[in-house]
Amino acid sequence: MSCLKIQIVRQFTCSVCALAFVGAMLYSEKEEYDNALSDINEVLRRNSLCSRAYFLKAFLLREMDNIYEAIRSIKEAPEKVQSDEYVARLLKELEEEHALDNKFPQDHPEMLKFNAFMKWLHDGGAVLNKIKVRYHSADYRSVHARVKLKRHELLLQIPKHLIITLEIAKKTPIGAKIKATMPKLLSPKHSLMTVCILQEMHDAESKWKPFIDMLPQSTSNFPIFFTQEELSWLEGSPFLVHVKDKIEDIASDYMEIVEKVPEFSRFSLQEFSHVRMLVSSRVFATHLDGRHTDSLVPLADMFNYGPPQVAWEYREDSKAFFVESVETVARGTELYEAYGRKCNSRYFLNYGFVLENNDRNEVPIKLDLNKDDPLYSTKMKLMDNKPRKLIRVPVELNTQNLDDFFAYLRLIEYEGDPMILYKFAIENSHKAYSHEYDFYETFHMPYIPPVSVKNETAVLNKVLDICGELLGKYPTTYEEDAEMLKGNELTSNQRNCVIMRQGEKKILLNLIDLASLGLEVIKLPPQKAREYYQKKGTKHIYEKYIISLLYSCHKLN
Repeated sequence: MSCLKIQIVRQFTCSVCALAFVGAMLYSEKEEYDNALSDINEVLRRNSLCSRAYFLKAFLLREMDNIYEAIRSIKEAPEKVQSDEYVARLLKELEEEHALDNKFPQDHPEMLKFNAFMKWLHDGGAVLNKIKVRYHSADYRSVHARVKLKRHELLLQIPKHLIITLEIAKKTPIGAKIKATMPKLLSPKHSLMTVCILQEMHDAESKWKPFIDMLPQSTSNFPIFFTQEELSWLEGSPFLVHVKDKIEDIASDYMEIVEKVPEFSRFSLQEFSHVRMLVSSRVFATHLDGRHTDSLVPLADMFNYGPPQVAWEYREDSKAFFVESVETVARGTELYEAYGRKCNSRYFLNYGFVLENNDRNEVPIKLDLNKDDPLYSTKMKLMDNKPRKLIRVPVELNTQNLDDFFAYLRLIEYEGDPMILYKFAIENSHKAYSHEYDFYETFHMPYIPPVSVKNETAVLNKVLDICGELLGKYPTTYEEDAEMLKGNELTSNQRNCVIMRQGEKKILLNLIDLASLGLEVIKLPPQKAREYYQKKGTKHIYEKYIISLLYSCHKLN
């Protein structure tokens, strides 16, 4: 028996109470809470003033997801027990958790909808196990563990007949007409799902009504719905182009559907846009009935993004969608699922949120070929006859994207014998050169390593010019953004905009540091260049590029 348990036993004058209390503790450690509760009730039957027993009973009830009874057990205890420091602290924690779990009263419209939704799921054969939904606002919910979860525990099972699939969308009245007329849609799957949801929203007798009613009423967190004031927080950001393109793409699909199926005009573009974003941010790519499809899965769409503690899959043998825990999770913890690792531009545009310090951030940089370049025609052919290239440069600079970025810059800045370019095209092409093929049909834009000191110096100076110009478009600096994020004055949308633009600036500043380092290294003799680089504290960020520079450029001179 541990020292703690021995100390507790010595505090009891009744040996039966002492043994029952220790038994309750042992059962609690083994998570056999019913047995533990039985023993602790025996202690309280014999000693109604035992504050430790009241504390343990409330603790057990909380672990059994009975917060209300845990609170009641303390409030009905003698005043002496309630004044105990540890009991009072536990009561405060319980009341705070109870308040979080009951944001709205049961007669609130949101709770009436939620209860109808839960009944619909239960009646439809869904299985909900050890999870609870917590409201933060009418449109913001989260899913939490009701009790401690073990690995691979079933949390949610949604039968196939409760899932809205792309195949169901195609069979709706308007969906069938869209399929028959074959409109040219930019996002055909999401558009069809949107058409389906809109029809169900306007059908008071829809079998999906309890599910449809649970979809968020507001999509104001998506940038395509931002006010001009909110968009002004993205001034200078290339992300604004994505927002504009998304608005135009959705409008294009809407007009195409209306043209092919005129009756769809009873739904407005605003309605279509709203539901379109709900669909794209909640749809699951599933394999169902032997085919890949898109699915809207009730309640499974309420898991927020974060380090994944749950995993999902559709199982053909069970004809149901399953969600299980992937690790041990403490009681009360919010449960997250992964949406895939993406740049903030994709999270923001398609889901309406961003991540701070996102290591998958990218910034798009346009590289233009100078029409007055004497080698313009040769370079154009190597650039697939496209004078402009858009490279997404990542925050992690040791990547293929950075190789492509520098390869295009070396081509653009190259001055000299065009045969050198042919040489690199041949050496870096996956296809062997053959005179039987036209050179430019056989080879596409090759990877070009450092060509010469002169060329690489021009490239690095070009990087400084590009990044300086892009940074100059923002009305604030990286440091000013950091200061803004320290306070609480920003709205949620404003904060997301600041995080978005700050992430872009970080990449541009990293590129400036890399180019500055490269210009220092390139003018030194090889040995001194290596020594200089080794002294840099952040050398790991630029390692791939600098090593390429050290081993290639000085050889070519």
